[in-house]
Amino acid sequence: MTQLPLQIKRHGARGRLLVICVFTLCFPAWPGGSDIVFVGLSRLTSATVASPALPEELSDLPPDAKAWSEKHFVDEASKLAEKEVVFQPKELISKAKRFLALNNGFAGIVGDMMADEFEFAGPVVGPLNKQRYLESIAGFDFYQYFPDANFEMYDFRVDVFEPSRVWFTSRGTGTQTGTSEESPLFKVATGKSYVNPPQSCSISFNEKGLVTQYTIGYVMDRQVGNTGGLGGIYGILWAVGKPFPFPEANPRRPSLRSRIFNKLGEIMAAQKRKKADAA
Repeated sequence: MTQLPLQIKRHGARGRLLVICVFTLCFPAWPGGSDIVFVGLSRLTSATVASPALPEELSDLPPDAKAWSEKHFVDEASKLAEKEVVFQPKELISKAKRFLALNNGFAGIVGDMMADEFEFAGPVVGPLNKQRYLESIAGFDFYQYFPDANFEMYDFRVDVFEPSRVWFTSRGTGTQTGTSEESPLFKVATGKSYVNPPQSCSISFNEKGLVTQYTIGYVMDRQVGNTGGLGGIYGILWAVGKPFPFPEANPRRPSLRSRIFNKLGEIMAAQKRKKADAA
């Protein structure tokens, strides 16, 4: 196995990398899946990533369907093998779970894993930088108000297009039985429970293994659960009867223009069916 010394220099606020490889010996261009290893930076191979885009069980597809599949289904193994990464997928997923576990399911300073350039972003809230995010959650103890909360996080995987990013799904249930005289929202326990829809979340890392971005609350199916299709804290508050008084914190309501547009579409579709029946 050939080793190549590697120097990494950081440039720019976003932590972009200028990678300078110093080759210790001459060798021809390597094919995909070579055993060349960079010191501090490695090239993923098919042995470390997911299966090919077109599995054996789809090999009997008609030619047109097979061609479509090969074009549109990403070959995850090949896509990841194109990338040069500091952390292997399994290691990066472990880092993501450690970050969440140390901070009870939230982004936080425990474990000293937040990068200075950390950013929080949700469908409505953010992006917030590290200071603003930490100020926004200071003094808020979620488990005090929802002591039986379960975040139900699962399906952790590395993004084949952004191999420094770990995606996962979170559902979650809980009951508002906790109270606080200092919180206008939670002075009284409602005893109501929330059931979240599945939400897409992600944690991104820099080359030092520090978290640079945390995204949560992107609802995958708004018909699931009892949060009115909302994600994050907005959905939870709506489900327990304590929604914030602005549109973004309440279930989506189609605008008048949207309703008119959809109605026109229904009328045009009905006319088209009528013409087809008469033909």
